[in-house]
Amino acid sequence: MIKREVIMPVELVEEIAQIVQKEGYQALKDAFPTADKKPPIFLSREEAEALIDLAVIEKKKARLMYPYYDEEHPNFSEEHEEMFDDVQLGIYEKTIYYVEAAFKKGEFDHLI
Repeated sequence: MIKREVIMPVELVEEIAQIVQKEGYQALKDAFPTADKKPPIFLSREEAEALIDLAVIEKKKARLMYPYYDEEHPNFSEEHEEMFDDVQLGIYEKTIYYVEAAFKKGEFDHLI
């Protein structure tokens, strides 16, 4: 199994590692064996897909927790918008960006 180095900021690696440990995501335990994992990160294609899945799950959880993030919603909340954007612009977009940079852009579009 060939693994590729995925270059990510320390903060992102730490955030992902904490989620992997908290949620018990077995598909990512080898890549993120401890909650305080530091770079470098090496991922197989299967692990990369699992990591994209994690990012998508976190975004969906944010939609459930902060449903009033959209300015067009009648109950719009700036606090919800800010919290949702933290996830959207944080773990979601950054994870996809760094994984695609190590693999092939668009290779994981079917997961997003």
